[in-house]
Amino acid sequence: MKKSIAIIGLGRFGLKLVESLNRLDVDLIAIDQNKEAVKRASEIITNAYVADPTDEEALKAVGIANVDHVIVAIGQSERSNLASSIITIIKLKQLGVPKITARADDEDYAEVLKLVGATNIVSPLSIASERLANKIGFDNVIDYFNIKNDFDVYEIKINENFAPLPITQLDSRSIYGINILLIERDKEVIVPTKDTVLMPNDEIFIFGRKKDIPKIVTFFSKK
Repeated sequence: MKKSIAIIGLGRFGLKLVESLNRLDVDLIAIDQNKEAVKRASEIITNAYVADPTDEEALKAVGIANVDHVIVAIGQSERSNLASSIITIIKLKQLGVPKITARADDEDYAEVLKLVGATNIVSPLSIASERLANKIGFDNVIDYFNIKNDFDVYEIKINENFAPLPITQLDSRSIYGINILLIERDKEVIVPTKDTVLMPNDEIFIFGRKKDIPKIVTFFSKK
């Protein structure tokens, strides 16, 4: 059975979520009070509705009470929007929605949204800034993903002048506290084994604690 997900708030962040989730095998509902925002979402999915998310009856009418997961993607640039997020989460809890992910544009807001019932918090502003900082701070970082708390996955490129290095000789777990998950070489994805040799221009996915990753990223950037 398909997972059902609802997105409440169709600004730039919410609309991007609609686009991304629409590529997955899930049932989607999207709502916003703004007709133009809903019109843009309706060009991507069928179930996009103009509705007030703080109105319990309106939420019931569009089927929100029956979904597995609701993402409250309302931005909090104004205090009134924060109030809308809070009331929406309370209404969702009353309807029995099992999982509620809420957008928080401020750490103080995150605590409030958790207190009223959000089961997960996402901060698009901090995610975007940290991703940009990592790309700028390290020339060989292609992308960055926070997995949970202080555990990250980095996609990095080994320097083109790097000397080939057997993965056992690197001993990344013992020396750096890092796991090498995958290697992409000439468009081929390789799962590393004890016989793997790391090569110049390899793109590798590494996993570990945030504080441990910079050392190995710097190591692979050396000529």
